[in-house]
Amino acid sequence: MQISVPRDAGTCTRCPMECRLSHSPDAWTCQIKIRYEYDENGKQLDEVAEVDFGPLITEKTRVEDMLRRAQAAVLRPDLDPATFLGSEPGHQLPGKKPLKFSKNVVCVELAGPDLADLSFVDLPGL
Repeated sequence: MQISVPRDAGTCTRCPMECRLSHSPDAWTCQIKIRYEYDENGKQLDEVAEVDFGPLITEKTRVEDMLRRAQAAVLRPDLDPATFLGSEPGHQLPGKKPLKFSKNVVCVELAGPDLADLSFVDLPGL
């Protein structure tokens, strides 16, 4: 199983990314979610919310783009995450500048017949 993840010069991971792999007899799928644990000032929220970011992905070639969009959404807590589903990545959007880093998490749920049950977290700077 191969998917592409965002790679850039310098620091690319600007928020934690949690990857959850699970074995399934069904065809390969990927669901990207955003888990909100902190507000835009870095204060821990009373309730954690995990929401789907975009539709279920069935083409591996779409994962990298959607991960870039999800991270952009996490780094712009002043905007509705749906904004990033329709705009081009890197497009200048009105409002505040993006955060340099966020404690909120982009979650990637992968399922398929060639996967083992495994979870791991990629942290900024690692």
